[in-house]
Amino acid sequence: MKENASNKYGLLALCLLLLLGLLVTPVWADEAGDLSKTVLQKWQDAIITARVVVEVYESERKTEILLTVVDESGLAISSLSSISPASIFGSGMDETKVKSVTMILPDNEEIPANVVLRDQDLDLAFIKPSEKLDKKLTAIDLTDNSTPEILEQIVLLSRLGNAGGYAPVVSISRIEAIIKKPRTMFMTDPMKALLSGLGVPVFTLDGKVIGLNLMRVSKSTDMTGDDLTRGMGALPTLPIILPAQEIIDIIKNAGL
Repeated sequence: MKENASNKYGLLALCLLLLLGLLVTPVWADEAGDLSKTVLQKWQDAIITARVVVEVYESERKTEILLTVVDESGLAISSLSSISPASIFGSGMDETKVKSVTMILPDNEEIPANVVLRDQDLDLAFIKPSEKLDKKLTAIDLTDNSTPEILEQIVLLSRLGNAGGYAPVVSISRIEAIIKKPRTMFMTDPMKALLSGLGVPVFTLDGKVIGLNLMRVSKSTDMTGDDLTRGMGALPTLPIILPAQEIIDIIKNAGL
């Protein structure tokens, strides 16, 4: 009878633990969501849209791209490949002529702007208002940055296009790889990165900037049958997160 009673109490304890687990798990799951919501509310206005008109082979092409504002004066960054897809194919291919750039703020105000610097190796395009603004824009603080660990949860902010009413978008992912050569970069789920769009910021759950979502191009585009078995990671182009400090150094060296 003692053994039966012991088994009964043991089963009761197990049931209580399982019930406690069911009650606690949603709390853990919601913590990442709550933290991501805070990041969204604080920085959503720093992700804006730009309307770009470019000339390619004597014909005009109009497109909308995503920008991340990094200075209250209006200095913003986009992926160069968003403006000039040919830039991802290597040095000398970026011959796209930008005819006009219009920054579209979250309140729908339109501001004429110019591309002031291109970095083809890092897939960066720096864009600045044509004239000094009479107000300060919401800008992420690149100096408040953090280096994530492998499998750390991260927050990607973006903005929908015209079909979605330009609504802000937030998603949660994880750091899936840390690339060390030729420079430190991070990789998250490639599909999530591409769905979020290029030129958007990536944060830690506590709101520190990790970097920007950009495109990395391999110097070698030769692919063999063995490469194809390695999955998306073997492709010559790969969405990566460029660390914030790299961007800070470029801005300082260029005097932007």
